[in-house]
Amino acid sequence: MKVDVVNLRPLEVSAWQDLFQGLLRWELWSRLGYLEIKRRYRRTIIGPFWSAISLGIFVAAIGSIGASLWNQDLGTYLPFLATGMLVWLMISTMVTESCNLFIGGSHLFRQMKFNYSILAYALVWRNLIVFMHNITIYVVIALIFMHNDILRPVVLLSIPGLLLVSINAVWLALVFGMVCLRFRDVQQLVMSVLQIAMLVTPIFWPESSLQGKTRFVFITLNPLFHFIDIVRAPLIGHVPQFQSYLITVAVTLVGWIATYVIFNQFRKRIAFWN
Repeated sequence: MKVDVVNLRPLEVSAWQDLFQGLLRWELWSRLGYLEIKRRYRRTIIGPFWSAISLGIFVAAIGSIGASLWNQDLGTYLPFLATGMLVWLMISTMVTESCNLFIGGSHLFRQMKFNYSILAYALVWRNLIVFMHNITIYVVIALIFMHNDILRPVVLLSIPGLLLVSINAVWLALVFGMVCLRFRDVQQLVMSVLQIAMLVTPIFWPESSLQGKTRFVFITLNPLFHFIDIVRAPLIGHVPQFQSYLITVAVTLVGWIATYVIFNQFRKRIAFWN
């Protein structure tokens, strides 16, 4: 079959221009993110709130068991579990969808010259929309168990935490999108790793359960814990650990530097890998 080289030609800009120009096209990536949410939940009455309902049922079921299993007060454990699952669901979904970023978006850049970064921004935006729907579960639980703590100023620290998660999700989307586009088996590996990561990260179980070398491996060296902590801790009335901010900022810098090098090197091949 003859390939139309003209249609496959990428937008003639540098990697930096792609990232910057794509970010400025906020009206496009925000619209793409919204339309994807609308497509997923079309012909439903409550739309994205189905995700919140599923999360609420999960938290209620696991919370009643986990509180007894780890000898936790239900009023303390349920907010901990709900906020942990809230952030984990957003992060894991972003990572999973990143593997399909350029595979599913090929119909766009095959028909027009396109800033590839727009797809990454749209992915992050639509997951933030779902996060805002899911946060209703946190509000309900906080009103029942946390009372006035939900109004404490420390809750506002979750905003820069969300910003850091979003910034990292963009480079993750670009890297996983390119790798999974070139090597399709990687997607299955990523899903397997996420399943394990969910169990070894303190989402269901409290951080205080581990001590010594085990704590160092599964908490201190676990970047997922730190990304969850900078959003979860403020929502349950605590200031995130300074170590969590330090590690997330370090991961952000290293991740973006590595991503820029990879994106700059292989950007022009994305259209040909489909």
